Amino acid sequence: MRVTEEKAKGRFYTPEHIVGSILNLSGYRGPGILRKHVIDNSCGDGAFLKEIVKRYCSEATGAGYTTAKLTGELGRYIHGIEIDERERNKAVERISDVAGEFGVKRVRWDIEQGDALSETRFDGQMDFVLGNPPYVRVHHLADSYDEVKRFRFSQNGMTDIFIAFYEIGLNMLKAGGTLGYITPSSLFNSKAAFELRRHLVDKNLVRAVVDLKHYQPFEATTYTTIMILGNVPNRRTNSRRSVDYYEYDPLKRTESFVCRLTGDDFYIDGNFYFASNEALTRLSRILNCGTKCPGIDVKNGFATLLDRFFIGDWPFGEYVIPVVKASTGRSSKCLFPYDRSGKLIPYSLLEKNRLISARYREYESKLRARSLADGNEWYGFGRTQGILDVYKNKYSICPIVKTLKDLKITKCGKGTGVYGGLYILTDYDKRTVESLLLTDDFMEYVSLLGKYKSGGYFTFSSKDLKRYICSKLSE
Repeated sequence: MRVTEEKAKGRFYTPEHIVGSILNLSGYRGPGILRKHVIDNSCGDGAFLKEIVKRYCSEATGAGYTTAKLTGELGRYIHGIEIDERERNKAVERISDVAGEFGVKRVRWDIEQGDALSETRFDGQMDFVLGNPPYVRVHHLADSYDEVKRFRFSQNGMTDIFIAFYEIGLNMLKAGGTLGYITPSSLFNSKAAFELRRHLVDKNLVRAVVDLKHYQPFEATTYTTIMILGNVPNRRTNSRRSVDYYEYDPLKRTESFVCRLTGDDFYIDGNFYFASNEALTRLSRILNCGTKCPGIDVKNGFATLLDRFFIGDWPFGEYVIPVVKASTGRSSKCLFPYDRSGKLIPYSLLEKNRLISARYREYESKLRARSLADGNEWYGFGRTQGILDVYKNKYSICPIVKTLKDLKITKCGKGTGVYGGLYILTDYDKRTVESLLLTDDFMEYVSLLGKYKSGGYFTFSSKDLKRYICSKLSE
């Protein structure tokens, strides 16, 4: 698969209104920014540095600086790192143009062409670390893989380089310094960011959060958040510093204050969740309920890994079962090469059916090319999930919703399979199941989980759904 330059280098340029919000929330404004060290450690073509220089020049001019004094301070207090030489040169050109508007020429800029992953000369020196670090999943990294994995915050799961940049940025801060980043909101709940989340809460570092939710400021599918951190741990026993929580209004291009929270409010079951205090109290009650409740389970439907082969309008009944696509509620037929106990039927028996044999021959290369689970034969499904529950009562459910009308719940009796979503395994009647889920409470719960999909939709997992059902049944 071809990897785009943006994906390979994590290069997504930050709009001016987002830069302004981050600088404002971080306190980089007003006379207090003078003689304070600031760095963008992945500066790209200078989107952050341009506004930083503009603000510094404006404040210095207002304070009566001479041109010579301002020239010297721009070179001393404003710093940058960029790995790409062309981008670094663009950044220098842009900030030189800004300084030129204030009559400042020939600044000896401290904008380094280098790799922030291995740079240490700024550690413990910065009053502000501000920027938009690169977003690159570890499997897209080449030479930097080992460098990224050496960071403490990057040890878990399929990590992303932006997680390492949180560690880099915090290392650069002085005591009392402030870090302001825009990064993927996956840091709220991904396995890869678990150590980062735990550190931020343990050290009371979070100062403000802006959840951009479905708003995507970049030309990418990434969902993002603004996180402001302060490098002054609160040393009072059993105390939590307050965190200002904002939501972003893309029409007004500004953030609006929602409430103040503590780590005890938003750090639930190892993940971050942000909302009003009342909504988080309701969410915490659900998430802490557990997933043990009699008479009900939630699972993932079939994963054939080649639906166009197995699912269709089969013209015969042998080895075929009805199936429901959970995402749409539509019924179809599925070639089901398994017996009632879930064991794969020998291929020698399947190929006795002339039509099945011909179809397998036509698709054999594609079936063998799938990424099969260990022990799975080439002519069966790619995964075993859902196979053992075919002959049990269940309800398919669409796990991608925007409103309650998207929450399609379809009864699937014994002998019917489910694919393309989740199913609830239970003998409860449909009215009971719908009474649990077709509610505003459930939609609030799904939105609070913060698993965003394009078009304003949310998604949820089998575990998420079971937790909710168990909490409601326990009431």
